[in-house]
Amino acid sequence: MGEVQEAKRQAAMPNAVWPVKLKILKAFALRDPIVLGVDIIEGTLRTGTPVGVVKTDKETGKREIVTLGKITSIELNHKPIDVVKRTQIGAGAAVKIERASYQSAKLYGRHFDDKDDVVSLITRQSIDTLKTSFRDQVDMADWALIKKMKIEQGVQ
Repeated sequence: MGEVQEAKRQAAMPNAVWPVKLKILKAFALRDPIVLGVDIIEGTLRTGTPVGVVKTDKETGKREIVTLGKITSIELNHKPIDVVKRTQIGAGAAVKIERASYQSAKLYGRHFDDKDDVVSLITRQSIDTLKTSFRDQVDMADWALIKKMKIEQGVQ
């Protein structure tokens, strides 16, 4: 049974988006691929997570989601790593964000800057995947973050 469950998890892994909220400390490469020094505010940072910036217009209250791409690599103390929890991080991590070929290039300083928080872009499907396949790996703080992100990003 354990092998079957692990096989199901591996099949569901591309659809699972782990919640994370990052603060930008420094930008190393401004465009294609974007390389940022970040600090984890909440959640779990993993490679393969689609990330973006949620901007809210103060006057109209209208939300705009700027899609940056997927995190393709994470470095902690100059060592590549796949998963970083908030408790592991000290001085911050470097993340490389690559966009898909169909996405337009985003530029640090024009489309987003260090005042914006970088968040994982969740969908209804990704939340359902976490519930069904990875419920035991997601802690209560991450579920609370998912609830907040659903409201921020307008996920039904």
